[in-house]
Amino acid sequence: MAKSSPDKSDPNPWLTGEYVIYWGLIWSIISSIVYLNFSVVDSQSTRPWWFHLITITLEEIGLLVSGYLCWRNYRSKYIAGGRAVWLLFAIAILAFFVGNLWFYLWEVLWGLAPAASAGNVFYVLFYLILIAGMRLAILDRDVQLARQQWVAVIGVVSVGLTMGCWLTTLSAKAVTSPPPLEISLDRSIARSGQLVASSAPRIPNSPNEMRTQSRQIDPAAQAPDWVLAIDRAMHPLVDTFNLFYVLCDLVLLTFAVILLLGFWGGQLGLPWRTTAQAVLCFYIADTWFAYANNRVQGYESGFIMEVFWIFGIVQFGIAAALEFDNSIRARRLARRRTAIK
Repeated sequence: MAKSSPDKSDPNPWLTGEYVIYWGLIWSIISSIVYLNFSVVDSQSTRPWWFHLITITLEEIGLLVSGYLCWRNYRSKYIAGGRAVWLLFAIAILAFFVGNLWFYLWEVLWGLAPAASAGNVFYVLFYLILIAGMRLAILDRDVQLARQQWVAVIGVVSVGLTMGCWLTTLSAKAVTSPPPLEISLDRSIARSGQLVASSAPRIPNSPNEMRTQSRQIDPAAQAPDWVLAIDRAMHPLVDTFNLFYVLCDLVLLTFAVILLLGFWGGQLGLPWRTTAQAVLCFYIADTWFAYANNRVQGYESGFIMEVFWIFGIVQFGIAAALEFDNSIRARRLARRRTAIK
């Protein structure tokens, strides 16, 4: 029997499903360690700039890898059907990548509120394109659910809708309501002393301290005029954006539960169960961010719950790699059966 020649179009062994799972676990563990060790600060201090740089790097690298894996599925001849789904996923991840860059520049470089950044435009594109991709995935695979499964879907949607309403109404009222008036002579004297001390100029003792003070200058004064114009235009729309994200998360959560129940069990359904888990991670992170923007005055990004964005990004890449492996395996089995016949 002649020896079969190796297929030149075989994928990179370092990007197979098994290795992508390993890399994804390592990336998630590193991200968790960073957030657990450096995200917690006291109320009087802010997170250092290098922490934001590390977290945005972890997100952006994960987005690039996951986006490439989705793009590979779209371009691959092994994917028999549903290639348009992976194209939409790749475009959505690219939009999230660009939105994150604007988010980082708004908060760290220019010192402005990131919730009103230009990244909102790309986040809106991310949600719309991802919803289109999830819907197409369900339609292409003709997912059929039993009556009990539809009851579970309705239950999850009800819980998500209740939480979304609470985040956008009750928590917003808690922020807009003025705090109770407290009159305390000791607190007034202490505050007046702090104001006097803060108004007095202080001469730095070393060049390092001079550089530290120069970084503490209000970056909003250094922001270009066009950035300030966008920031002013975006500020009245922050609540609208938060409501839009919560509603989109609710739609994505519904699609994720349908995929999760429709592909429950089996190797072929593993990529779509992983995709559902990725959407769930995005839902958790977005829900927290909406809550923090409504509930926490002057919220600064970097809280531990935001690590779920990285978890979701990683799982999108794992889902794409698993789908690629399943498609290659199915193609090889079909070839063997044809050769036997």
